[in-house]
Amino acid sequence: MVDQTASLERVTAIAVEHHTALDQAARLVHAIAWTGGGASAFAELLTGQRATLRMALSESISLFSGTPELATDIPPTPRPRGTFAGFSRDVLPTLAGELCAAARNLLEIAGFLREELSVAGKSDRPARVIADIGLWSGEQAGRLRDRLVRLPPGRILPAALAAYWMFGDHAGDEAGAGPLLARVSAGDPAAVHSLLGLQHRCADPGLGGRVSAWWTMQPPKTRMTSLGLPGFGGLHGLPGAVRDSANREFLQVETGLLTHDLHRLGASVMWQSDRDLPRSWDRVNVQLKRLETIRSAMTPVPGYPDPMLLGFDVAGQGRLTVSWGDPDTAQTTVILVHGLNTGLSGAMASITRAQLLWRQASTMAGTRVSCVTWDGYDAPLVDFGAFSPDRNADLGGQALTAFCLGLRAAHTPSRSARNVLIGHGDGALTVHRALAGGAGLADDVIIIDHGDGDWRPESAALRDVATIVNGSGPR
Repeated sequence: MVDQTASLERVTAIAVEHHTALDQAARLVHAIAWTGGGASAFAELLTGQRATLRMALSESISLFSGTPELATDIPPTPRPRGTFAGFSRDVLPTLAGELCAAARNLLEIAGFLREELSVAGKSDRPARVIADIGLWSGEQAGRLRDRLVRLPPGRILPAALAAYWMFGDHAGDEAGAGPLLARVSAGDPAAVHSLLGLQHRCADPGLGGRVSAWWTMQPPKTRMTSLGLPGFGGLHGLPGAVRDSANREFLQVETGLLTHDLHRLGASVMWQSDRDLPRSWDRVNVQLKRLETIRSAMTPVPGYPDPMLLGFDVAGQGRLTVSWGDPDTAQTTVILVHGLNTGLSGAMASITRAQLLWRQASTMAGTRVSCVTWDGYDAPLVDFGAFSPDRNADLGGQALTAFCLGLRAAHTPSRSARNVLIGHGDGALTVHRALAGGAGLADDVIIIDHGDGDWRPESAALRDVATIVNGSGPR
């Protein structure tokens, strides 16, 4: 006959000794769970496995006697300060080691419990559950170690690498960005177009992080293929220098294609009576002039850093995003969002503002500064007094959110670097929509109105987070 008391003592001793097997791993994961994406999902999954382990150990004891209280909470770890904060590489090998040690211990005690329960004629279900957790822990440790050796050098790494590379298998992907990036790796231009659509709608808030992690881990050959795809430089999350290079090349290609179309349409207008041809010729001619405007805007200016072309589009009313200073390494990144009647028609005025802002901010800060003029949406146009700034601001807020998240993902990890959003005029509405839709987009917000103090109700909420400037100064 089995001595139930002796079995209870042995099983209880195992539970007391090993119920914390996943605690240290859980603490380590929770320390980087703020990076989002797969890291957050893995932290939740590991917490669930830890709870399941404790229930299985409690169940094994309850088969002989009462169930002990084994549960203890893991205190949450707050997100580090700084919009561009990274995570310590040292966490990863320690985490892999903890999971590997847990796997060995759990498989060992699962075997002991299976034998103990079998001899006593009890169900071995708790032992099987613990064995499954041990196997899972070993698999996760192996994956982490395989990916760890492929990480780029550096003790502090970008948050995107934790969210979408180290724990990428656990990141949700409802928008289907992962397969699209795989198609981009294969050189599919249609995939870039689809990604730009997701980006402009902010259909996947993690897209900038995904793109950043994807680009970082791509081999050189794949990078060269991707750089030549039309519109590739418009993807947020890519390094600023990469975007600038890809966009300048795309600018040249677009100029050549549109020039060819203009000559072809010009010849057709002379010989054909199609009434749509003159309109097509005018459209292409306008787009060519816009490309010329962009080329002029990209001309280096003495005393200023070379401008970086972060995005452009000559369709519609046109879009243009230019940075003075590298936004990936700047200690202060300023994003200037304009309001009424902007777009490519007013591009030079917007760029001049950003230039002057860069000079003043650089002088005052004494550190690396990047000033971005962001015309990345269809700003409201005054057309016979009828326009809809609210709808434009809604769409612009989505696009601005995606842009800011992309800058965060691409920035060199830093706890001291800051991101500043400036909304000018009706650009304040766009900034408001972006801030309402996502946290952590900016460390500071400045709103510049037209000086008449006529604020829309929805903009008034910005008073809690913004320095509001009118003709008489801050208020």
